[in-house]
Amino acid sequence: MPDPPYSAPPPKRRGCLFYGCLTSVVLGLIAVLVAVVAVRAVKNKIYAYTESQPAQLPKVEMTDAEFDSLKQRVATFGEAMNQGKPSEPLVLTEHDLNGLLAKSAQTKELADKVYVYLDGDEVKGQVSIPLSALGWLGKGRFLNGEATFKASLENGVLIVTAQEVEVKGKALPGSIMKQLRQENLAKDAYKDAGNAETIRKLESIRVENSRAIIKAREGKPAQP
Repeated sequence: MPDPPYSAPPPKRRGCLFYGCLTSVVLGLIAVLVAVVAVRAVKNKIYAYTESQPAQLPKVEMTDAEFDSLKQRVATFGEAMNQGKPSEPLVLTEHDLNGLLAKSAQTKELADKVYVYLDGDEVKGQVSIPLSALGWLGKGRFLNGEATFKASLENGVLIVTAQEVEVKGKALPGSIMKQLRQENLAKDAYKDAGNAETIRKLESIRVENSRAIIKAREGKPAQP
C-alpha cells in the first residue's frame, strides 16, 4: 500500500480510547482509503480525480463545557474498561465523534479535512485532503470525496469494510471497489501496541440507529 499524501499524527500509546478510539480509527481509515485512490490516480489522471479548491465540510458546534463532559464520559468508560469492571456501553453520536475530532489535541489537525456521519448501521465520511505532499504534481490540488463503511468488532476482531466511495462526485470504477470491499481496512490498527491493547479489552463495537455503541469486556483480557 503506498504512503498516503496526508496522515494524522500518531496517537500516544495509552490505549486509543483515551483520545476517542473509534473516531481516530475511522477517520484514519477514511483518509488512508481516499489517499490510496489518489495515489493510484495521480500517475495519469490527477485532474480527473482532484479539484483546485477544498470542499466545504460541515462544522461541528460544541462548547468547551460539552467537550469536557464528553471527555469525562469517555475517560470514565476507559477507566472501567482498563480495570475489567462492569460498565454501561459507551454510546457516541455523530456530534460526539466530530466533537472529539475537532477538539482533541491528537486529531484536531483533521477537523477541516474530515467529517464523519452515522447513518443507520453505516459510517460515512466526507474528506477534503490537500495533495501538496505529492510535490509539484499535487500543488494546488485537493482530493474531495465521500466514503461509506461498515464497522464492527466481534470476538476481538475489528472489521471495517468500504461499501461505496466517490471522488469528485463520481463513483470509483467497479474493479477498484471490488478489491476494496474484500479488504479489512482496520487490519493495520493492530500494529500499534496501544490500539491492540484497547481492542483486546472491548467486547464489541456496533453502529446502529445512527449511534456507535462500544461495549467493554468484563475481566482482564487474555494476552495474545
